[in-house]
Amino acid sequence: MTRKNTQRGFTLIEVMVTIAILAIIGLASSNVLNTMVRSSEQSEEAIERLQQLQYAMLTIEQDIRQIVPRQNATGQFLFYDDERLAFVRGGWFNPAMLLPRSELQPVFYTVRDEKLVREHFLYVDVSGSEEPVSQVVMDGVRSLSVRFYAGAQGQSQVQGAGDTRGRTTGYSDTWDQPQSLPAAIEITLDAERWGAMRRVFLLNGGEFVARVAAPPPAEGDDAGDGS
Repeated sequence: MTRKNTQRGFTLIEVMVTIAILAIIGLASSNVLNTMVRSSEQSEEAIERLQQLQYAMLTIEQDIRQIVPRQNATGQFLFYDDERLAFVRGGWFNPAMLLPRSELQPVFYTVRDEKLVREHFLYVDVSGSEEPVSQVVMDGVRSLSVRFYAGAQGQSQVQGAGDTRGRTTGYSDTWDQPQSLPAAIEITLDAERWGAMRRVFLLNGGEFVARVAAPPPAEGDDAGDGS
């Protein structure tokens, strides 16, 4: 007698159901993976934009706080007109004066093609043929506006000395004192992502005076021994 083979494979319906289940699982996994990738990209973009904003504010602060009473190419200490701000700052690092320039740096801020651009020149007395060094500080900037604070007592620094003649207190949209500096400058940036951002920066050359720590006593100084 012959024994009949009772083993059998999957039916076509079972195979199709299995394929459909695997396809659904794969599609769901793909959607989850795409969502995670997009979230990661958005997080990285947000972090990058935040870092750019922090860098822009830090750069502006360092420049403004070190403005010095020195004429720029416009013949003024401060020039502001139509989203353009120009001044001369000090503290431009030049170790042991090895580079063929001073520590003063003419700086120019403007908005160009929805970008906040910082330009500087190598020499304070700019020649007509000299090209500036341009740097994009921040993207997506729609406008730049500046206001100037004359100080509570209406005082400013003129050629290193106080002058209170013909000055008004409070904020002003224009600065018509070519040979003087305000106590503070208010910067407002209108950016696509952040909206209107307003910061006030004090000037070391105005009423604000940076506090400098006293130097340590010289060796052998007996001023504090009680004798």
